[in-house]
Amino acid sequence: MKTTIRAAFSLILPFILIVLAYLLFTKTNTMSQPQLDIIDLAPYGIFLVGAGISWKFNRSREFFILIILTLCLAAIKYLPEILGESVQIADIYSIICLVIPINIAIFSFFKERGILSLWGMLRIGFILSQVLLAYWLMGSGREFLVLINKDLLPVNLQSITSLSQIAIIAFLAALIILIVRQFKYKTSQDISFIGVLVALFFVLHKMSDPILYPIFIGVSGIILITSIIQDSYSMAFSDELTGLPSRRALKQDMMKLGMSYVIAMLDIDHFKKFNDTYGHDTGDEVLKLVASIIKDVTGGGKSFRYGGEEFTILFPGKSINDVLPHLEELREKISKRAFTLRGNRKSKKKSKSRSQSSNSSKQIYITVSIGVSQKSEKYKTPDTVMKSADTALYRAKKKGRNCVSK
Repeated sequence: MKTTIRAAFSLILPFILIVLAYLLFTKTNTMSQPQLDIIDLAPYGIFLVGAGISWKFNRSREFFILIILTLCLAAIKYLPEILGESVQIADIYSIICLVIPINIAIFSFFKERGILSLWGMLRIGFILSQVLLAYWLMGSGREFLVLINKDLLPVNLQSITSLSQIAIIAFLAALIILIVRQFKYKTSQDISFIGVLVALFFVLHKMSDPILYPIFIGVSGIILITSIIQDSYSMAFSDELTGLPSRRALKQDMMKLGMSYVIAMLDIDHFKKFNDTYGHDTGDEVLKLVASIIKDVTGGGKSFRYGGEEFTILFPGKSINDVLPHLEELREKISKRAFTLRGNRKSKKKSKSRSQSSNSSKQIYITVSIGVSQKSEKYKTPDTVMKSADTALYRAKKKGRNCVSK
């Protein structure tokens, strides 16, 4: 339940921040000049913090998008003052309306290759080339800006939006790309990119008040920062392979256990032999299958990936007699779930000979052994209860496996 709530919150958080940014904008007409000056400068502080966090966690895509947002905001704010009449705000606006969606879409495809690596240098070069192109467009290439702002469809949208038709198409294309990526990969990173795209579409679509730019470009930086923090938390407290809470999350939850609780240790039987026979990829699939069953354990239990082929289940406020039926049910459910070995999942021994390979599939059954212990006068702390459960697990193995021992 908590995992579902956390996932839902991650999905809506960027849009909550956008709403808060809009509420802040509605209050700007009552703010003093010093307060407006703070809002004007705040995005640069946000970008600096975001760049530092991106650097720390090696998140190059967020790092480079933050650079692009900084350049766009600085161009809107300072270029007209620096270059004077030689540059028009409308030209800067036209370029930014294309730069933002195109870059967000492109950077969403880039893999994490580091910031100061060769790939990072190439991406910096890509950004610098856009700066040079923008400078040329605002100078001798201004006739191309006319083409950018030219209507492609016989529809007049100027009364609805300040964006050109090409810019609208670029935003829509980027949005579709990000939505497809989100459905495919389900990452908070793509959600944050969607949030940034929506926030910047809103500000560029309106273009009615200069204070909109620092507010919404600043909140875009906050959206990217929260994405990095969420992913870092997930990496620390969630097991990437199985999706279960990790050992670190287990340690944290063990500190919250009250006066009575049960801890169960679960181990996949003969997993090493299975891994050696069929390969690590197939072994990973087995771990994911078992984890998918364990996470739905009944009786108020919460499952964790302890490490390797071992899992832990916490039952707060329960006794052994309370949880034994649920553990037996879990053990039986796993033992009855067939795992299908496809023809391309050949054992290591068979893979030496092509003639021995087969396109057929076969089903195998996996069993688990479970050791369980509870808090008592003898075992007073979560660590000692866990050690007792581990000892009980060893007894279950000695009994012939595929059983629950206490």
